[in-house]
Amino acid sequence: MKAILACLLGATCFLAVAQNLDKAQPQQQGAATAACPDCGVVRSVRGIKKEIRPDDRDDTKPSGLVASVPLGSGKPTAGSSTRLGKDFVPTSETWEIIIGLDDGRMRVLTVSEPPEVRQGDKVRVEPNGRITLRSR
Repeated sequence: MKAILACLLGATCFLAVAQNLDKAQPQQQGAATAACPDCGVVRSVRGIKKEIRPDDRDDTKPSGLVASVPLGSGKPTAGSSTRLGKDFVPTSETWEIIIGLDDGRMRVLTVSEPPEVRQGDKVRVEPNGRITLRSR
């Protein structure tokens, strides 16, 4: 019986301490938020390639004759430019940057040029969306 009472007393003390810690954390985060609300750490950077679909209306327009003569060995080809070159798939590339802000929020930015930041870098997001490295 004494063991059960000791366990209940220990669990009650643990819960009381845990509740006090939870109440203290928002105050600590509030101080960090006031200093730099748009500062955080880069969580991930990934490149995204998208296939650009050609406009169907362009296929009906005559575009002319195209000849392809490979350098070295190979067979030359000639034909309509709408048929030749169909194996080429135009793509666009963007980069997605996920930043975990100091106040607990997450921010996702998409940029069209390769970013200068890497995972783990401490950064600041400017109002214009530009990402700058911050000093410690």
